[in-house]
Amino acid sequence: MSYFWDYYKWHVIGGICGVFLVVSLIHTFLTNKDTAYYSAFINMAETIYSEDYKNDFAKLANIDLETSVLYFDSDMFLDFSAMDDATVQTTQKIMVHITAGDLDSIIGDLPAIDRYAYNDVLMDLRDFLTDEELKKYEKDFYYADRALLEEAKQNPKLEYPSDPTDPTSMKDPMPVAIRVNDCKKLSESYVFGENQYFAVIVNSKHQELNHLFLNYLKEN
Repeated sequence: MSYFWDYYKWHVIGGICGVFLVVSLIHTFLTNKDTAYYSAFINMAETIYSEDYKNDFAKLANIDLETSVLYFDSDMFLDFSAMDDATVQTTQKIMVHITAGDLDSIIGDLPAIDRYAYNDVLMDLRDFLTDEELKKYEKDFYYADRALLEEAKQNPKLEYPSDPTDPTSMKDPMPVAIRVNDCKKLSESYVFGENQYFAVIVNSKHQELNHLFLNYLKEN
């Protein structure tokens, strides 16, 4: 045994690792689920009802959680005044998912929406909502000034408009988010501050579900 261990231990260890890797890959392949919908919940803490909230929307959207994944990712924390590790990691995570086309929507507070509204990644709601919905939700709109988009790309310290709900103060206002503070079920399932907004990622692959989720947010 001593001789065998001295001369063949790395072969044995390598073989065990190889078997473990193969088994792991097979398990991952067999249990892998497609992502049906992915929304980033920024600076929102879960309550005991968060799982019920996800299951409720999955039922409404006919998402089978046995075969698909519905992400309401509340492991997202941004504090641009501090730029701590959590902020850096969240920023990187969001941009990776946007680049990959995985992220469908975000719900975030004003600093978060400011950052992404002027990074040109949020959809113009005039291209997303019907005329009837535009009138219905107009009072809750967050506007980005399209005239500042190019400047924002060059100047990360750009001062955003002081009142993003007032389009008259902007040169070229564009609605990119909708306030969802008044959503009862959302506030029961997550803890968040004032002025939380829903926005659609411009390259989302699930626009129908984005629409359904917005209606679910505003009507429940």
